[in-house]
Amino acid sequence: MRYNKESCAIEISLEELCLLALRRGDLDSPPLKIEPIDDEGIYYRLQSEAGAYYNPNMELSCTSSRGGIYYTVSTLADGVIRRAEGSVVDKLKSVGAKGYLAPPDDLTLAMLKCSAYFLCIKEDLPYVKGRVSYVCAGKKLKYFYYDFARVELMGFYNSLLDRVERRARLAILRETEELESAANATFPYGELREGQEMMIREAYSAIKRGKRLFVEAPTGTGKTISALFPAVRALGKGECDKIFYLTPKTATRREAFLAAAKLHSAGALTRTVMISAKEQTCPCRNSGISNRNACSSVYCEYSRGYYDRVEGALCEMLENYRGYSRSLIEQVAKKHRVCPYELSLDLSELCDVIICDYNYVFDPSVYFRRYFGNDRKAEKYVFLVDEAHNLADRARDMYSAQLSLSEFESIGAVLAADSSAGELEKLTAPVISAIRSVKKLCRDELVRDENGEEMGFYMSSSPIEKIIDALTAFKKKGDLWLYKNENSPIYELLAPLCASVRRFLCVCEYFDSNFRFYAQISGGDIAVRIYCLDPSDILDSLFCRASASVLFSATLTPIDYFRDVLGGAKNAITLSLPSPFCSEDLCVAVADYVNTRLDTREDNAKRFATVIAATVTSRAGNYIAYFPSYQCLEQTYAAFVKKYPKVETVCQKKYMSAKERDEFLAAFKDDVGHLRVGFCVLGGVFSEGVDLPGSRLIGSIIFGVGLPGLSNERNIMREYFDMRGEEGMGYDYAYTFPGMNDVLQAAGRVIRTANDCGVVVLADDRYATPKYRALFPKHWQGVQYAGNASSLAEIIRRFWENRS
Repeated sequence: MRYNKESCAIEISLEELCLLALRRGDLDSPPLKIEPIDDEGIYYRLQSEAGAYYNPNMELSCTSSRGGIYYTVSTLADGVIRRAEGSVVDKLKSVGAKGYLAPPDDLTLAMLKCSAYFLCIKEDLPYVKGRVSYVCAGKKLKYFYYDFARVELMGFYNSLLDRVERRARLAILRETEELESAANATFPYGELREGQEMMIREAYSAIKRGKRLFVEAPTGTGKTISALFPAVRALGKGECDKIFYLTPKTATRREAFLAAAKLHSAGALTRTVMISAKEQTCPCRNSGISNRNACSSVYCEYSRGYYDRVEGALCEMLENYRGYSRSLIEQVAKKHRVCPYELSLDLSELCDVIICDYNYVFDPSVYFRRYFGNDRKAEKYVFLVDEAHNLADRARDMYSAQLSLSEFESIGAVLAADSSAGELEKLTAPVISAIRSVKKLCRDELVRDENGEEMGFYMSSSPIEKIIDALTAFKKKGDLWLYKNENSPIYELLAPLCASVRRFLCVCEYFDSNFRFYAQISGGDIAVRIYCLDPSDILDSLFCRASASVLFSATLTPIDYFRDVLGGAKNAITLSLPSPFCSEDLCVAVADYVNTRLDTREDNAKRFATVIAATVTSRAGNYIAYFPSYQCLEQTYAAFVKKYPKVETVCQKKYMSAKERDEFLAAFKDDVGHLRVGFCVLGGVFSEGVDLPGSRLIGSIIFGVGLPGLSNERNIMREYFDMRGEEGMGYDYAYTFPGMNDVLQAAGRVIRTANDCGVVVLADDRYATPKYRALFPKHWQGVQYAGNASSLAEIIRRFWENRS
């Protein structure tokens, strides 16, 4: 549905009108849809059986006024039969064997009636006949005939228009006011920071030209508003139809939502919705309803009758608000008794900006089918990808999957012991046999560990067909059993495994030279894994879902690496912006006398503690020390508190809850002159996405170069990129560059605003090598090198002395 300002009419297809007006019933009821006719010779059959002239695919339309609104509704009638006694409008419907026995549904009849009405108007007919023709493979054409009076058809057609009137008024408002306001939106802040103007200009140009832009913009640039503002302007000028703001974390989604609110306060009347995960918003999540019944209309009142009430909820929100947060959506959903998650999805179709997780665009299992499905009409979307340095690993995870022998053996044992399982008992046996057969492939690599357990490894550039065939059969039979046995006590055990198998097979469909299949024997179990080494080709194709994309982060170093692994292709544009902050407010010191390699860490724990002491001795305040592992953290923490027991310390723990994480950050108070040292793991939850401005953090001490832990996956990735490019490229792609990104993120916690100043200490001798110095950001000017603790303390002392 759209409003044409030139003709001053709402333009909508008959199919869309009927789908909007007739949508009723439960959330889990079969969706209204129009099945395409897959029969090339259908019109020849119809013409031969009609015994008269059959006019296929006849264009019909109607322009009329209703409630002060002009509507132009158009359709392509399947056929019109010309007979002496009058014309017959034909509506084809593709049906299965069961549908062949049922009468035509409301949607089919509605489209037939409206098409018949349009013909009455076109040819000034007081009466017309209608026919629904069932097309079913292997069966004769089946006909249903109807007699219509024009006046009755007009009443029915007008009733459909009445049902969409509120939507139509919103569409008029969007074209006449909202888009114009977006096109003329003003920047919501008084002055542009250094780099902002360039990012805004390049982002708008990329959107207009249909390009992909990679932007490295240091902290303080104002990346969020600098990406959103030009996209909203482009939306208003017709350069795009919808904006997807994609983030990996809830915190950045909130920032984007606030930026959209700022644009609205500056005059852009756009609509913004924030999509939250279904599990977070489900009103039944704590009601005791089992997972399998949580969305069933039998058990959930928010699912039952959803489509009878959702239009009221949508219109209330659209008529009263322009920003739709999770709390607002849940509030309105509760009032109208509709599912808040589904409400947010339906609401998104009527919004200009959709703020959501990467999954909804890139994940093969949960992507937005309503926007990116094969049957979706092409539209001009823009992707704004925030914190883009996270996307490569996220994409690898999305397109990788693992199953283990123990999962199937556990289920198999339960089924064997349950007399009600019946034939289901035989379901797991072929999969267990197929996975066990992998052991033969690992025989060349089999060894025994210190406990006598076998360990082995096998890798292949293609999946093992025997396993895929067994899993395919398991999926088919398992899904059928789940469908028929929703109330079985076995359901809760089998459903998660079936879901894992579906995901495994889904990932297999993308398998190509960028993937590896491998099996691992360890701890008495056998794991089989599909691993995506290089997601660049997949991401390249997924970015084609948008007409343009802007990917941005404070740490895209080196930017050519990120352009490569994120599917940027050779014609992508890259942009590196300067820091908006004064370089003299940041002291970067390298403690190149420190060795943090794995085999030396335990012996160097006391030295690490001395590095922290040398850093903090000149200025009391809040500091965070980042370590390459929990073990290294704990060893250094023990050494530090033993030597400096009076210093307040805060220590990150494994598996912290959301409340514990909040309490950890709250410990970094704005209490100038009080010494406090935090101990965190590099690459963990506190090394990026944490905002501690002012005196809440005045220094980061980073031990090591952030290398990911050695693993089979990383080593396979290293070999893959070595074969693909220059020698040594594999190690950089698998270890060096991802590790340095974690370092830069941790260092970026220090300077958050123009009023901040602080220190970053890089404790590792490798930072003094040309390889790592080449990876330092341009705004790290005057990096100083300390050969011992005294030299480090002196460098830090002089920095703070100059800041006084």
